[in-house]
Amino acid sequence: MAFVALLGGLAGAVVMALSGAGLGALSGSLSSVAVLAMVFGGLGAFIGFALALLMQIRDRVTASERRIQALIAAAGTTASSEPASSEPAPSQPVPKPKPLWRPPSPAASKPSERPASPPSPSVFSGWARRAKAWLTGGNTIARVGILVLFVGAALLAKYAAESGLFPLEARLAAVALLGMGLLGLGWRLRHRHTGYALILQGGGVAILYLTLYASFRLFELLPAGPAFALMVTVALSAAVLAVAQNALVLAVIGFAGGFLAPLLTASGGGSHIGLFGYYTVLNLGVFAVAWFRAWRPLNVLGFVFTFAVSALWRGGGYAPAHLVSTDGFLILFFLMYVAVSLLPVRRRSVARLDYVSGTLVFGLPVVAFALHASLVADIEFALAWSALTLAVFYLLLALWLFRLPGPAWRLLAEAFAALGVIFASLTVPLALSSDATAAVWAVEGAGLLWLGARQGRRLARFFGVILQVLAAIAWGQAVSTGDMAAAAPIFNGPFLAAAGLAVAGYLSGLFLFRMGAARAGYERGAAPALLTWSILWALIAGVTEVARFAPGVVETAWLLAVPALVVALLALLGQRLSWPASFRLAPLLGAGFIAGATLLLAALSHPLAQGGWLGWPLLWLVYYGVLWRRDRDAGAWLPSLTPWLHALGLWTLALIAMRELPWWIDRAVSGVWPALAWGLVPAGLLVLCARAPDVWPWRVHARAYRWQGATPLVVIAALWVVLMNLGHDGDPGPLPYWPLLNPLDIGVALTLLAGITWWQAVKRPSTFAVPVWAALIFLWLSAALVRALHYVAGTPLGAEGLLRSVTVQMALSLFWAALGFAAMVIATRRGWRRVWIAGVVLLGVVVVKLFIVDLAGTETLARTISFLGVGLVLLVVGYFSPLPPRARESS
Repeated sequence: MAFVALLGGLAGAVVMALSGAGLGALSGSLSSVAVLAMVFGGLGAFIGFALALLMQIRDRVTASERRIQALIAAAGTTASSEPASSEPAPSQPVPKPKPLWRPPSPAASKPSERPASPPSPSVFSGWARRAKAWLTGGNTIARVGILVLFVGAALLAKYAAESGLFPLEARLAAVALLGMGLLGLGWRLRHRHTGYALILQGGGVAILYLTLYASFRLFELLPAGPAFALMVTVALSAAVLAVAQNALVLAVIGFAGGFLAPLLTASGGGSHIGLFGYYTVLNLGVFAVAWFRAWRPLNVLGFVFTFAVSALWRGGGYAPAHLVSTDGFLILFFLMYVAVSLLPVRRRSVARLDYVSGTLVFGLPVVAFALHASLVADIEFALAWSALTLAVFYLLLALWLFRLPGPAWRLLAEAFAALGVIFASLTVPLALSSDATAAVWAVEGAGLLWLGARQGRRLARFFGVILQVLAAIAWGQAVSTGDMAAAAPIFNGPFLAAAGLAVAGYLSGLFLFRMGAARAGYERGAAPALLTWSILWALIAGVTEVARFAPGVVETAWLLAVPALVVALLALLGQRLSWPASFRLAPLLGAGFIAGATLLLAALSHPLAQGGWLGWPLLWLVYYGVLWRRDRDAGAWLPSLTPWLHALGLWTLALIAMRELPWWIDRAVSGVWPALAWGLVPAGLLVLCARAPDVWPWRVHARAYRWQGATPLVVIAALWVVLMNLGHDGDPGPLPYWPLLNPLDIGVALTLLAGITWWQAVKRPSTFAVPVWAALIFLWLSAALVRALHYVAGTPLGAEGLLRSVTVQMALSLFWAALGFAAMVIATRRGWRRVWIAGVVLLGVVVVKLFIVDLAGTETLARTISFLGVGLVLLVVGYFSPLPPRARESS
């Protein structure tokens, strides 16, 4: 509060006094305003000083009272602990007096818990605390006195100007002499009273600046040239005094006044070369001071003033004719402050962040490049060359600093290397298309991640990943805007960009994997994620390139070659680079690829079209190659999936063959021939699984092929037998139809025989399998009879026609009765009780059919023959096998 009051009083006194004096000199009619300004300004100053001093006295009195109260309380405690008598009672021990203060024991001094760190102060509270520390620390009275003297000098100049006692020049000269006297006195006292002497010298420099400003701007007594020269002299003198006495405050005051001099003396004209030439000289002074003193506030002050004034010039007085000179000075200022940023570190042997100015190291290139970009934005590729130049400059500077001894230089080298990478990354979009930008950024991101992995820099690794994400966005932008023109396959921007993203992602994951335990906690899953990212971009690169360039006649081959190549590279590179995640993922990824491709292409009637005859064998070869490698990997992922992975290969082969063979057969012959492939393909694979050759993979995974692989094929074969016998006419054209010797019946017989062969190979008896096979054989023989009647006697094949045809019904009744009789007789001889029961059931069905279906027909010879034939069969059965057998139930 005291500091705010003091600051308000000083501001009111100085600003209103000077402005009032200027207004009074420019217009006599405003003299009353000047008088009021002086009065209120002085009143504000003295009120501010009074409040400041009173609050300072109050604080010190309060502190003294607290110390006195603490001493009194301690003394009272000691007195109350002593006994009333001078001699203690015999029965009581003599108490030892407690000391007023006891040094803490080591155990007590060690805190049980680390105290919580206080919250960081805000920017405004930090400035207020430092200002209060300057006012109350050290020689407070001298500091307040110099401020009062400064305001008094301003009031004296105003009073002398209004009263007309002396000429204006004499009055200003007197104020200037006062400032010079303070400088001289401060210089003489620099050894005996250092703090006091610096206060006097700072006040003297401020009074000289005030006098020169008033002489030029308020009273127009000095031309712009002399006023400018004198301000430069004051600034440089203050810098020399600051370096000589190691006084930062003098340097700040001196250079602040020097940088403000052109602004204070500006008259609306003049050459920008003169302005920037003066700033060059002034910045050389900053460099000279930085050579001897590591004063970061002074360096930041010069940087802010230099580039702020440059920005003002760019926004106001700049013209295209000034490009070369303006940009030349801008580059010169940039190089000077790069050098200034190195000087503080030169004087330090340890890497401390407080000696590496983030404002200069990172703020300087941003501000300088932004100003430069505003100058050359209309020149083609100028920004790209500028960014590339900055990248090379910073990378060479970083390389040089890396070779210097000491951690401080290494810290700066890493900062400059990061800036070099940033500007190199910025060069690409400024010079190249979006797809080329994606390619360069992807590779650059991988390189940056490698550097972060080698040096243990988390930020570098994070930035490397971010750069690859930005590369992907750039590639997507190129696709969305249609910027995908390509002159030749492979060697074009879009493909190289996507392939670069794939390679960069794979290498980045490998780098993180090799870090091992050195990775951060949040990076544990980064390597698999980057591997997945790499696979995704490899597929995008391949598929988009095939879609744009592959001829239609081989498009399927190239589409299948893309996943095959990805799986092969994962396995080979993972094995070569000792990255288990890569080669162990290959079989699982291959299974996903081959299953997806099968579901997509099996929907086509001709999956081997457009080069599929070449692509599918390649994909199967790669898939079984990675399965072969998986068998030799003791640490393979999810070993329980191995049988299913082999079964998947068998299923995909069956599906593709069942879709492809009918297409080829249909081109040569029609009728039943194309449909035969749907049964003969699974039948052939069943025989292969049952009679597995003594080679890999059947030798190692015979069980997997006989069970996981063959079971779906058995179901498909059984369904095919049912559908073909219920819904196909079995037209053998162009061949004649022979009962049981036609293509359909031969195909069904072979399929059933293959199923029986497979069942015998698995060697697992089941009460369910025999009835199924018996039902399928019964269905086949019955359908074969119906088809034979159709082709020989011309009976109908439809369901309604079959029910009305007495010939068909007679034939079925006799045939079923004969089957029942044969089953019962054989069952009696072999002791198959269940077979005998099945024969009886079949005979019962025949009897029911005779009365419900056959008897419902008209008076025909066929109905009579049905009843006579079935009755005869029943009599024979009653003679040979009247009862079910009792022996060898399970034989």
